[in-house]
Amino acid sequence: MSGVKKYFYFTGLPRCGNTLLSTILNQNSNIYATGHSFLPDLFFSIKNSEQNSVRFKNYPCENNLKNIYKNIIPNYYKDNNSKYIIERGDWITPYNFNVIKENVPNKLKIVILVRDVLEIIKSFLKLCKNNPNFFINKMYESLDHTTLFTDEIETKCDLIMDKDQYVNTMLFSIYQLKKNKQIKDFLIIDYNDLVKNYKTTIDKIYDYYEIPTFNHNFNNFKDKLIYNDLVLGADMHKVRTDKIKKLDNDIILPQNVINKYKHLNSILFD
Repeated sequence: MSGVKKYFYFTGLPRCGNTLLSTILNQNSNIYATGHSFLPDLFFSIKNSEQNSVRFKNYPCENNLKNIYKNIIPNYYKDNNSKYIIERGDWITPYNFNVIKENVPNKLKIVILVRDVLEIIKSFLKLCKNNPNFFINKMYESLDHTTLFTDEIETKCDLIMDKDQYVNTMLFSIYQLKKNKQIKDFLIIDYNDLVKNYKTTIDKIYDYYEIPTFNHNFNNFKDKLIYNDLVLGADMHKVRTDKIKKLDNDIILPQNVINKYKHLNSILFD
């Protein structure tokens, strides 16, 4: 397809319909919606090398390096002929947000997917229950159980919500955007709207990106994304393709877990 590509982004908490959103958008031949992108890691690696390289400090070439940064995104998607690249990436962490602001070739637009925190925890616990090799189970097994004073469920919840895990990273990032009064520039999409009011929600996303609307099929569609979920120990990115339906989890959280984490919803919904 001729013309200049435009690059848009979506991000958010896990278990919020990220893969579903990509799958829906990819019905439109003008759009390439990605899986969870490696690009933020690539930018970070280059920046880390710049900051720690004795050679660069000895012979700094800032303008040359800026050329690399500016061309990473167009070169990364050079062989993709879609008019709109909609990338799922971790672009709202404080560092990554500054990187993408400086280097995206067009106006920055990011959709953020959110969901009730307790529902996210239950979704992870369901994966734990159904997949013995799931990485959360592996983390739990690696602990010294003689030092634990919480039961298995609560301990796994704490692992899911650990400060080094993705849920916490996204909560912190959204908190910082709100604190710095930047959240108004983003489009927040609640998982419940995506799975219940999907047509209205998808139209809202198109309007935000300023992309002409498309007649999507919400009852029979194909998942074009290919993930290697063996590295995670569970099929985290599988979506049903016959219809869109909220998946209810038969997981009951202990009251102490509810009390510990329910207040975090104020970051997302207040």
